[in-house]
Amino acid sequence: MARQERIYFKNAVYHITIRGNNRQNILKEDEDKESFLESLAKFKSRFGFKLYGFVLMDNHVHLVIGTNSKVNISKIMHAITLSYSVKFRKKYLYSGYVWQGRFKSNVIDGDRYILECVNYIHNNPVRAGMVAKAEDYFWSSYRFYNGLENKVKDYIQIDWFKGD
Repeated sequence: MARQERIYFKNAVYHITIRGNNRQNILKEDEDKESFLESLAKFKSRFGFKLYGFVLMDNHVHLVIGTNSKVNISKIMHAITLSYSVKFRKKYLYSGYVWQGRFKSNVIDGDRYILECVNYIHNNPVRAGMVAKAEDYFWSSYRFYNGLENKVKDYIQIDWFKGD
């Protein structure tokens, strides 16, 4: 049975979740997280999407992405996940699926919900018991938004939501 086609919206904001296959760790080391961010930055530049927030966990990723009218979310996510998969397979001499199925996406409607979603993903490491406070986790956009020293600032520019 063929899988159901996704519905796309132009100029939409999505909460994206992608998981490692079988919930395995696919962002094992800081170097892996940096590599994922490099892929994200490369395709952000190429496709011109807006990144409102992110968190990179060991076995999954949350992104809040705003698309434009030129490219749909599937094309963006295909490019990002394929790029990282190639690097992961090479580094770990891995064969098989890196990601567990298709990415999950929910359309975010309204400025307030975007802020709530970004807050939710920033607190993911706290809920997982990895850190006591969101500001203690370096692999999210939390520190950028709060003007703290940020390891990821060199890889990616987060666009503030302007409602355009």
